Amino acid sequence: MTHHVNIYALPGGRLPERKTEGAIGFDVSLRAIVSPTEMDPDNPNLRKTLFNFIDQPDDPSLRRHVARVEGELVYRMHPGESVLVGIGFITEMPYPMFYWVAPRSGLASRHGITVTNAPGTVDPDYRGEAGVLIYNRSEYPFDLKHNMRIAQIIFSNALIPNLVPMETFEELTATKRGSGGFGSTGLQ
Repeated sequence: MTHHVNIYALPGGRLPERKTEGAIGFDVSLRAIVSPTEMDPDNPNLRKTLFNFIDQPDDPSLRRHVARVEGELVYRMHPGESVLVGIGFITEMPYPMFYWVAPRSGLASRHGITVTNAPGTVDPDYRGEAGVLIYNRSEYPFDLKHNMRIAQIIFSNALIPNLVPMETFEELTATKRGSGGFGSTGLQ
């Protein structure tokens, strides 16, 4: 069964892309460094762009991260730094479809770059650009470049149960495991 997702690419953004026929995840590309707290004054559906990879940012704390590498402006992440990036598109999905944002394994294993808000759930009624919190867990700087494939998204359908409140814990069915968690079943 084919599901349809309406998608709008923002200026400077790219549509998600499956890189192989058998891929489940769609790679998403970095559009801009965005604000975690401020919205765009011209478009309240979007986060404020802090660095667009075209213009030098006005903010000196951001400017110290910007370098020119092979003619391109890049955002140089320091070890242990996190930065929020916009991934360049807005979706409209049928309920109860959603997508999860997840790290790309190559960035994590080769460069120590991961997504800290993963899995990040994007709901079907959300009409903004998803933000991905990128973290440099390595001991080396890492250059973020415009349109680099920075994360992946995985579409799925949610199961929406009817929650039935119980008056007491004893009304719940007992199990052999009980409340054991955090490795209580062992490693082998």
